[in-house]
Amino acid sequence: MNSAIMDRDTFDKSRADQLNVALIHPFDPRGGKVGGIETFVRDYITYHPDDMNLLLIGVDGFGDLELGKVTQISFRGRTISFFPVMKLPETETNVYARKLSDAVTMRFTLACLRNYFALRSILRKGGYSIDLRRIELAPLGAAFGVPSVQMLHDGMVKGKQMSSLLKRFWWIKDLSERFSLSRAYSFYCVNDDLSARLKTTYPQHAEKIGTLPTWANPQIFKTTPIPPLIDDALHVGYTGRMDDFKRPDIMFQVIAQARRMCPGLVFHYVGDGDVERFSEFDAIRDCTVLHGRQDTEGLAAILAKLHVGLLTSDFEGMPRSVMEFLASGRPVVALHLPQLEAVIHDERSGYLVPRGPDQIVRMAERLCDMRERIAQGAVTTEQVADAVADYSPARLLGRLYSDHRKLQAARRQLARA
Repeated sequence: MNSAIMDRDTFDKSRADQLNVALIHPFDPRGGKVGGIETFVRDYITYHPDDMNLLLIGVDGFGDLELGKVTQISFRGRTISFFPVMKLPETETNVYARKLSDAVTMRFTLACLRNYFALRSILRKGGYSIDLRRIELAPLGAAFGVPSVQMLHDGMVKGKQMSSLLKRFWWIKDLSERFSLSRAYSFYCVNDDLSARLKTTYPQHAEKIGTLPTWANPQIFKTTPIPPLIDDALHVGYTGRMDDFKRPDIMFQVIAQARRMCPGLVFHYVGDGDVERFSEFDAIRDCTVLHGRQDTEGLAAILAKLHVGLLTSDFEGMPRSVMEFLASGRPVVALHLPQLEAVIHDERSGYLVPRGPDQIVRMAERLCDMRERIAQGAVTTEQVADAVADYSPARLLGRLYSDHRKLQAARRQLARA
């Protein structure tokens, strides 16, 4: 990945009167962190239009770039401008903060403000609009005096399982939500339930609220044949973090119950979460494969070797891991979430299990059912992948690109009036 530093004055002049969009996110696309928002940003870079100048205001994950300077980097064959405001080693990207001052989002916000004059000059002289993945970053757009397109990725529900820091500072999320809605040109949620909630809570902003679901990149997550059940062993996988709201405790109990019902089951975890935090892991330690953190291509290669995906979350936005399993032709067994009804169809692309006192046994039963259906050849990768065929990243991201185009065109017309 090549990089070259560009003088700020040269950069400002070269970008004037063009379609200029700045992504602001505490992230280095060159790194290995895999998550829903990180995948979103990587695909945003991959699919951005040829006539768009894309600037990412982020972090340096490798310590090889000069902070506070615009650098040209290449990613997946696309060249973008990159302005790192702080160094954030890969080892720190998924560390749970105990204090608000240690949270990555807070540290990143303060780093952006330390570069306030440089960033404000670039964004305003270049006529930028900004694209925000986190509502907590909305005040930065206001501080820099540039318009924004905002997205809400999570489906957090107050009172559910989550990190202690989020529980203690829930009011920050509420304020951020209200503020970002008030100043965004358009505001997207990853599922219809979130959009409906916001429209009801903030009817004055209902017209700017829309739904933009997630997807799986078809260039990476390709449909491959389901591997044979060697010795009847069902390989079940989960990818992502071990956040409390993902309910690893339930997940591990489901795996323990399922292996009693259908012996030979193997559980695969892709991610760098700490499974040892949960006592329930002891019961499945001997049937678990820990793959650690993987880049997107590595993740796709692992999914191709699995049979079924698993999800036990209390809440989600639109879980990208589910989309990636399905796009790979792998069915998913999940605890019921309303938004998953659009892509998980019983027997065809997996099973949605109703929540209740018997949910662990019922999920285990569904995993065993899926093993039998795979053994009988009743599950085809084509029918599984068909469930997400309409979720094209080019089409969905095109809505965001179009909003920036309209926003900037209107602003230039107003300036000429």
